Amino acid sequence: MFDLIMKSERGTQMEQYVKYLRKSRFDRDYAELSIEETLKRHEAILDKLAAQRGYYIAKTYYEVVSGESIAARPEIQKLLEEVNAGFYAGVLVVDVERLARGNGADQAYISQVFQFSGTKIITPTKIYDPSNEFDEEYFEFGLFMSRREYKTINRRLIRGRDSSASEGKWIGSIAPYGYNRVKLPNEKGYTLEPHPEEAPIIQKIFEMYLNHQGTKVIANYLNDREVPTRHGDLWTYSTISQIITNPVYMGKIRRGWSRQVKSIENGEIKKRIKRKKDMSSYDIYNGLHPALVSEEDFMKAQEIRQDRKPAAPVREEYQLMNPFSGLLFCSICGKRIGRTTMTAARNHAPRLRCTNSRDCHNCSAYFDVVEKEIIGALKSWLKGYKVKIDTVGYTDDIEITRKQLMKIEQELKKLSKQLENTFDLVEQGVYSFEVFQNRRAKLVLSMEDMEAQKAELQKKVQRLEESQSSKASLIPQTEELLASYDHMTNQERNELLKEILERIEYYKGADGQIVIDLYPRLPKI
Repeated sequence: MFDLIMKSERGTQMEQYVKYLRKSRFDRDYAELSIEETLKRHEAILDKLAAQRGYYIAKTYYEVVSGESIAARPEIQKLLEEVNAGFYAGVLVVDVERLARGNGADQAYISQVFQFSGTKIITPTKIYDPSNEFDEEYFEFGLFMSRREYKTINRRLIRGRDSSASEGKWIGSIAPYGYNRVKLPNEKGYTLEPHPEEAPIIQKIFEMYLNHQGTKVIANYLNDREVPTRHGDLWTYSTISQIITNPVYMGKIRRGWSRQVKSIENGEIKKRIKRKKDMSSYDIYNGLHPALVSEEDFMKAQEIRQDRKPAAPVREEYQLMNPFSGLLFCSICGKRIGRTTMTAARNHAPRLRCTNSRDCHNCSAYFDVVEKEIIGALKSWLKGYKVKIDTVGYTDDIEITRKQLMKIEQELKKLSKQLENTFDLVEQGVYSFEVFQNRRAKLVLSMEDMEAQKAELQKKVQRLEESQSSKASLIPQTEELLASYDHMTNQERNELLKEILERIEYYKGADGQIVIDLYPRLPKI
């Protein structure tokens, strides 16, 4: 936006300094404080230090991520680029470990950047001058000791978690599905207790699996009955597999079954989780929590999984029979419309009726009749939607927002120029330092406000563009459904319908007329 090093007409430089603030997860003094509170306290310390020594602070970096390596910390990357370019006379930090507590390669790189650029590292207790051989060694030793302490604390944490696991305590921050995480009375640590709604679902999953119903069948069964997951999404075969293989459900605690694997790809550190599948390859301890399935049943489930026998034919009761499951609701009372075959008419042909039929007077109808009406309504909607999407869009709104954005950017340029002028005026003696500070503070506040407005407008443009694209995507999805509907399974129909529609409302009066109302899954602005 403007040069970070200010030059007078005589070519001299006005020294500038930068603050770098970061909360370490190993902070002891501020362990109970939020990131914002910790950074605020640290910033007050550095502001006082700058005032005492007469440093002009040109910029402040706030690092709010938890990563220890440079690759995981975008703000330190930006800072080091500017330090390497020689923008600053010094960097103010609460202590040197804020710069690097990670691996040795990171520490060596940071040390070189400060040494080659001649940038000082300033803490409340010491100034490290990289041009001074003693200070250089002292700084590198400080980083080394910081790294050593980091490793020691990490090892201590791992030992503590290993010990807790061997005692049967739950060491995870989130309880697995089927349990609640609870504090142990009169001692440190946590355990698990059965979740009243979720625990029976876990038991049903194992029951079905022991009856040789596959993971996909079980997932379909739960989705068809609208059994909620922990996060509100659909059940999948992989989720069922994870449950089947988790010894926590037979009252055990596993340790060492997964680990983080790091690799370098295209100069970036990539992280992935590697899990061990064989129970003999990781530690298992008796848990303090109650089991949801017996150890015998759990081990039988593992044998079935190992054998990989062809799945038995899917029992009819577990098949998805209603392609409108989770979508079809009564337009009178709002209750779900369910599929039933409890009738002697038409050779027990399935019907759709309100699940609140005792109190609701919405008449039932044959499934195939309602299905035909829904497909017809979908075709009519698609025809009208194509016309609408071609004639009405967000083009005008996008253009208006872009013009507002251009205006903001022009204002920012003006303010930036004014800010540059204040530096010239103070160097020329037109402004006193006090006047300069007041003027600069006002301009910076105005620029921050403009930057906030700019960010909001950029987000709005993005939302409008994404919405326009999302609206258009409904057309090929609906066309695919209509073209392939007769050749799809009920599960496939249901999944695609849920991508297109949020809700279908059904009404049938005494006159036999069926009314279908569709609620497409249109993007929200």
